[in-house]
Amino acid sequence: MPLETARLNKQGLEHDRRFMLVKVREDGSLQNVQVLYFPECTRLFQAIDGDDIVVTHRPPETGNHEAEASGQPRSATELRVPLKPNTAGLETIDIQLYGADARAYRMGAEPYDRWFSACLGYDVLLVYIGDGRRQILAHSPRQEAEAERANTASPASWISSIISYITGGPQQTGSEGSGVNGEEDDDWLSFNEAAPYLVASQASLRDVSSRLPPGETADMMRFRPNIVVDGDEVTCWDEDYWGELLVSPSSCDGSNGGGDERSKHDNDDIGDRNRECRLALTANCGRCISVNIDYRTGRMAEGEAGMVLKKLMRDRHVDAGHKWSPIFGRYAHLLPTPKTDAVTTTAGHRDAPPGAVISVGDEVKVTKRNAERTVWRWPKT
Repeated sequence: MPLETARLNKQGLEHDRRFMLVKVREDGSLQNVQVLYFPECTRLFQAIDGDDIVVTHRPPETGNHEAEASGQPRSATELRVPLKPNTAGLETIDIQLYGADARAYRMGAEPYDRWFSACLGYDVLLVYIGDGRRQILAHSPRQEAEAERANTASPASWISSIISYITGGPQQTGSEGSGVNGEEDDDWLSFNEAAPYLVASQASLRDVSSRLPPGETADMMRFRPNIVVDGDEVTCWDEDYWGELLVSPSSCDGSNGGGDERSKHDNDDIGDRNRECRLALTANCGRCISVNIDYRTGRMAEGEAGMVLKKLMRDRHVDAGHKWSPIFGRYAHLLPTPKTDAVTTTAGHRDAPPGAVISVGDEVKVTKRNAERTVWRWPKT
């Protein structure tokens, strides 16, 4: 979901990664439906309408002009899913994702499982994380603190701004789970794989595009970051060494990366824009064959566009902990901010302070730069 503004908390963008599909195998066991193994899921799209997520299934863009000329309709079916379901009475199942266990709630056969199963052509269950929590097994800021203290930080420099899009959920006052200013401070995940956030740079994507034939460009969607940054000072793969980022509202007049859009999106639900947030970038993201998927067709791309992973393997084996995987992007965590006073809502009630807010066009400063690339050490499962 492309957003101009989003609220962050320690578990990720608000409402993001709260639901997941699992496939029911013939023997009754369950398999997580991840794009790596089920690329057809790229044809599922989400939008927010009030308190619901509206999921749409769209047929692949086949380029079959004969079918279109014949007047054959391109159907699109929709399903509404509540953003915050009532979990009372819902059946629970055990989920393991990236080695971390959690309890999840089944949303139910009607209409949820039936609708997704009909779209995908095999039996699946829709599950909700609810109050379930997955342990962060490595690379949280708390776990990395001692190693970070040994690093030498270079002088801070304003290098970039958030560009293009922020992926995730809508913006509403209050946050699910522990907000960055909440009383709970435990590190945990919902259905994110290894960390709440993934940061990438447009400069590195341009390097990937340079490896493709003339006229072809790499799509950032294939790499699925939460936050994309760019700037004149950012060089390709510069983010390999980023240890900490400070994100602040842009001071420009609207000429920088979408800053002119802010007035259209700021409202009372977003909260105070005069705040900063800090992100700790603790680990590299090793890539798999999912970067070869064509999101228009829901299949592996054809030609050289389907060889992106192979092209990155030539020189992006830069993390000894990811022996077989090239690196693109950095996993990130939201760092605590100073406690602030409670805010008064429009109804006059006193609520907990909202979480951090970021927008397209915000300025990004590298406040900690690692002398060497970090090394992946996720526990074996």
